[in-house]
Amino acid sequence: MEKQTIKTAQKFDKKSFTKKDVFRTKNSIMFMLNFLPNQQMPAHNHPGYELYLHVVQGEGTFTINKEKVDVVEDDVIHCGNDEMIEFTNTGSEAVSIYVTMSRLNR
Repeated sequence: MEKQTIKTAQKFDKKSFTKKDVFRTKNSIMFMLNFLPNQQMPAHNHPGYELYLHVVQGEGTFTINKEKVDVVEDDVIHCGNDEMIEFTNTGSEAVSIYVTMSRLNR
């Protein structure tokens, strides 16, 4: 058993968004993405994994396979392994997104 608090993973940097691991195992990774206003994460995908993205605080816009999806605190998004995903903090406050990335059985 392990216990963590997500507050320790809510670290922001004026230069770029941050990614802070909370847990990492053989089959899954849980981490926090942190964005100050106007910071962006470029488009990418995660072959072999599915993602659950929980907006812990703030608001912004995901672009998933070129489709824009506005999100606010407490929204949750699910992405498959082949989907291209990017994010922009479009609000005036900091954004934290708690991500669970699970390996798909193949």
